[in-house]
Amino acid sequence: MFGITQWIDPTKNKKLEELIIYISEKSKNDPSFGATKLNKILFFADFVHYGSHGKAITNAEYVHRSNGPTPKFMKPALDSLEKESRIKIDEVSYFGYQQKRVVPLTGPDLSMFGQTEISFVDEVIEVFKAFNGSELSTWTHLLIPWLLTEEEETIPYETIFVLNNKPIDKAGLRWAQKELEELAKN
Repeated sequence: MFGITQWIDPTKNKKLEELIIYISEKSKNDPSFGATKLNKILFFADFVHYGSHGKAITNAEYVHRSNGPTPKFMKPALDSLEKESRIKIDEVSYFGYQQKRVVPLTGPDLSMFGQTEISFVDEVIEVFKAFNGSELSTWTHLLIPWLLTEEEETIPYETIFVLNNKPIDKAGLRWAQKELEELAKN
């Protein structure tokens, strides 16, 4: 045959896994940090980075889920990290609710990230410190990317250009088209 010795796992995203560890490590002293907040930090960092730099940080596929946008393969990523003993998932009580916290057991490998990517994630973590997962989940339900999709449907990165639920006029559409054309050139 062709001698193929290794199958590529479409659920494996090394940058997503390392960013999960990084965000969890940076958020370890944030009492409101749990799985929902982790998902929102990942979503916002990836989508806003895409909107401002023309590429997502992890390039993960995000889907519409009941608590808001989530990386499609978040569970396989967490399972893989747990199996490799790089994280553990603790369930803690947070204001009467069970919160799942990702606890890093090893440091992240940041060699695949640019310094601007990590700085960008740091900014998102800092801004989101003021909110809990429930507040962030409610906020994402007001965003156009969420409103344009149904349960388990992929949320296109391009929806970052219409992030807020505001009317779009012809000038706005022309601007978005121009921005997309410029990003395609880079």
